[in-house]
Amino acid sequence: MHAKLWNALVGVTAVLSAACGERQLVAPEATEPPSTSLQDVAGPQEVQGEIGPGALYALSIPANWNGDLVVYAHGYFLPEDPVALPSITPLRNGLLALGYGVAYSSYSENGFAIRDGVLRTRQLRGLFASHFGQPRRTYLASSSMGAAVVLRLAEENPQLYDGVLPMCGIVGGAQMEVDYIFNVRLLFDYFYPGVLPGDAVNVPEGLEFATDVVPVVVGAILADPAPAMELAGVDQVEIQYANLNQLISSILNPLFFGMGGFFTDDLRERTHGHDFFDNTGTAYTGSSDDAALNAGVDRLASTPDARAFFEHWYEPDGRLAMPVLTLHSRDPVVPQLHDAAYVAVVAAASRSDLLVQRTVAGFGHCAWNVSQTLAGFQDLVTWVQTGVRPTP
Repeated sequence: MHAKLWNALVGVTAVLSAACGERQLVAPEATEPPSTSLQDVAGPQEVQGEIGPGALYALSIPANWNGDLVVYAHGYFLPEDPVALPSITPLRNGLLALGYGVAYSSYSENGFAIRDGVLRTRQLRGLFASHFGQPRRTYLASSSMGAAVVLRLAEENPQLYDGVLPMCGIVGGAQMEVDYIFNVRLLFDYFYPGVLPGDAVNVPEGLEFATDVVPVVVGAILADPAPAMELAGVDQVEIQYANLNQLISSILNPLFFGMGGFFTDDLRERTHGHDFFDNTGTAYTGSSDDAALNAGVDRLASTPDARAFFEHWYEPDGRLAMPVLTLHSRDPVVPQLHDAAYVAVVAAASRSDLLVQRTVAGFGHCAWNVSQTLAGFQDLVTWVQTGVRPTP
């Protein structure tokens, strides 16, 4: 995740911590070790440059290159931020230390740029080969929104790649992630009527999330936690939490995306200003009174072209041609709903033998460290090389 977006979410943590008077609260958790420089890896080479209209790339190779390449696709960057390379120094150095080449890039634009991410990430293998030689095997890795990028590449170009490691990713598809974010807002409005201004897809001008949203949401839940627990139990969001702090975090994080303005504006721009969220046919389940919930929740409709955008960028088809190992935790940004949906899609395509899903203990978006990432990656490599599926 881009540093500025990460810092914004951590800012939500700080506000919530102050409101609740406790220390260890909202995800995401910063679990990566301090960054080290490329010079700390023995004898590496690095090439940086520009690819496509304004995208940046970086290619690295260790002195003891084993002949294999890892291509990494990053997650969501705030739309207003300048295009920049993702900060993956600890992961890159860990892979280099294991003998792998590493290639990654920015996209030409920020925001929900799955299409551009696919275009730029597809070019990296060829760029790497032109500088360092053709890799023996190529693995795809990603985080968050980048999962849609690497899965799309694996589906479209199976001859180029050998294994995929999507981490904390929207493997259930873009529409599922959008629905999750805006369903949380709709359900919050139903269970806590009148607390928030506007509605799920209309945010008042000038709204400041940290001062206008966080305190009133925290206050409402602390005053009466029962409705928040009801919200969490609704199957269409299926929020997983271990305590009240995590429950509040799991509501605030999607509200941050839905009410921060940047995400809604970004999606509207990509769908030509049309409505992109639709719950007109959703039958909400899992509450103590589903009939009352379905009768009382706000209903919003999308347009066909907006739905088509998300179907194309991107919904998985499940027709795997190579091993895929996913990593997920109890995530308030990209919920584990995605894992269940992806299992079903892959099973429908009769490719379940090529999918392993691993749940990592912890709470937060991408809530694990580089050592855990590398362990998952090495299990994927062993699977590719031996044909023996790792344990979940």
